[in-house]
Amino acid sequence: MAHLDEAYLKNIISLLGAEQFGPLKDQFTKDCENASAALLAAMERGDEAQVRKQAHLLKGVLAQYGARQGEAIAARLADGLPPDWREVAQALLDETAMACKEMAALVEG
Repeated sequence: MAHLDEAYLKNIISLLGAEQFGPLKDQFTKDCENASAALLAAMERGDEAQVRKQAHLLKGVLAQYGARQGEAIAARLADGLPPDWREVAQALLDETAMACKEMAALVEG
């Protein structure tokens, strides 16, 4: 598992139980999908303020669930857009999508 901290999540699941964790997983997926869609729309419009805002939202969501690589990428955008912000934003979208896939596999598996 490269995109999520599996040990961190398994600890949370063991404390809550898989049934209790299910709604949290669903919220994670929903939050990531919504912020990713908004980030993509902002990228397409060239709306740098919204790119930073959505990156900040993703940073928080990803951090809560142990997606440290995605969190770091999001921080690069949220803290101030680098010159290559479009490439970094695309990397964030890709990382977020992979984290969502891993989350689903972790809970289902």
